[in-house]
Amino acid sequence: MSGILENEIEGVVVRLQYPDARSFKELVEVLGKIIDEARFTITKEHVKVVGMDASKTALIEVVMPYESFIEYEILEDREEVYMGVHLDSLANMLKKGKKGETLTFLVSDDKVLVRIDSTVIKKFLVPNIEVLIDVPEEIKLDFDVEASVISDALKKALRDVEIVGDIVEFEASEEALVIRAKGEGRSRAETIFSRESVALTYLDVKQPSKSAYDVVYLKNVLNLTKIAESVDIRFSTDKPLELVFKSPEGSRVRYLVAPTVL
Repeated sequence: MSGILENEIEGVVVRLQYPDARSFKELVEVLGKIIDEARFTITKEHVKVVGMDASKTALIEVVMPYESFIEYEILEDREEVYMGVHLDSLANMLKKGKKGETLTFLVSDDKVLVRIDSTVIKKFLVPNIEVLIDVPEEIKLDFDVEASVISDALKKALRDVEIVGDIVEFEASEEALVIRAKGEGRSRAETIFSRESVALTYLDVKQPSKSAYDVVYLKNVLNLTKIAESVDIRFSTDKPLELVFKSPEGSRVRYLVAPTVL
């Protein structure tokens, strides 16, 4: 069923329909903690967003394969189509999005129509803004530690360290992955994922490593634990931390955080 807003968007070049407004909202809210505006690059293979925070401390990359959408149409013969939005505005549109509610985007060169099918149909028409991307083309890193942890366990570990300090330390040996923090006085928090732990599903250590990061930047992506069953963790001594979240329908979020010097 079309309406007045559909009549106001001409020259539609992309139509996307996503099956779950709530999980899309989680992605948008996480992006909004790192960048203010996002350029969704739409190709025949996927929808991709890349951004870096103003301090150049954190980089996020979201890739949503076309298979994760109910409908995925590029109506013109283009290699790429851009959808630029203010993330605060998009997050507000999706604020009450629920699991199972479908989310539709119609994209033209100058406008974006957002439709949420719930008990009622909600529609929003916003400008398709130009968003400049100042991010390296490709970042390749070698890591001495690779681990995979159940999402909820990682979330709880980071919540615990936040209680006592602003800096979180990751340390890995052949026996375990440890996440800890030190606060004022003798305050301490520590979570140990041993090889026997059911929460640690994979651990490969080329050499023992330890590195520290600002907990604020890790808090920014905690909501992604709601849409990913496990989190891949990679780091080396005094090198960036990489977290990778994979949702059941195939979307992938890669998050890089620069180390903090203790």
